[in-house]
Amino acid sequence: MVLMSGGNGRVVRIIALAALVAVTPSAAASRKVDIGGYKLHLRCAGAGAPVVILDAGAGDTLETWDWVFPDVRKFTRVCAYDRAGLGKSDVSPVPRTSEGIVEELQALLSHARVVGPYVLVGHSFGGLNMRLFAARHPEDVTGLVLVDATPDDFPGQDAALLSPGEAEKMRTVRGLAPPAFLAELDGMAVSASAVRAAKPTAVPVIVLTSGLNGAGPAMIDLWMRLQKRMASSFPNGRQIVIEDSGHYIQFDRPEYVVDAIREVVTTWQLSLARDPHGSSDSP
Repeated sequence: MVLMSGGNGRVVRIIALAALVAVTPSAAASRKVDIGGYKLHLRCAGAGAPVVILDAGAGDTLETWDWVFPDVRKFTRVCAYDRAGLGKSDVSPVPRTSEGIVEELQALLSHARVVGPYVLVGHSFGGLNMRLFAARHPEDVTGLVLVDATPDDFPGQDAALLSPGEAEKMRTVRGLAPPAFLAELDGMAVSASAVRAAKPTAVPVIVLTSGLNGAGPAMIDLWMRLQKRMASSFPNGRQIVIEDSGHYIQFDRPEYVVDAIREVVTTWQLSLARDPHGSSDSP
């Protein structure tokens, strides 16, 4: 599998979505929001604070969260969106790097009047975006959940470790990928560099790591070492390895993702109860 991208789970996602009708959050409010000449697709549901913001892997749409969204909306407000050029969102003139994506997400939340504080949840490439958002807007962020997220020191190390089969799979993914997905892949090193240069967030961070990622031994060893290092880079970081899950933990074991989000949300709510004079703006 290509650990830094969302592409190789696309067929699995399509098949699984066909069986997901009963739990798809159809009652959620879905709309397209103009952020300055183009629109991004946003879906929100639930009530309360902090607001959970979900960002998918490279090339993936907000539907990647359909295993998680319905349960999170039961205990707080949750929003998922399609990055520009993906799903139902318009194409953007902004480069498809984490820096540009963070600016667009901030504009989306502002124009849609989704007021923080936020718990940010990012899968794969989405983890880079959410880490950078937390660094750029620390006053708005109360926690992070990184779902088998791309470590900032992973891009550039992976290519040399791909088996011939994995390299061929990557070529196939690129050949079928929409332009926005290719742009995200091509900008991955720039995105990682921006995250690496940013100050790590001091809020609670839970790093969920897959134990069955389907890669070769060398790639697995690298991924595990970098995931552990990523978790330890945060002052309040903690890693949980999901031994029986692949890269898409939100598909294989969504309950772990929901539980991690609930823990971070509850931590903030309890801290607010102890300090009622803290910031508690809710949407």
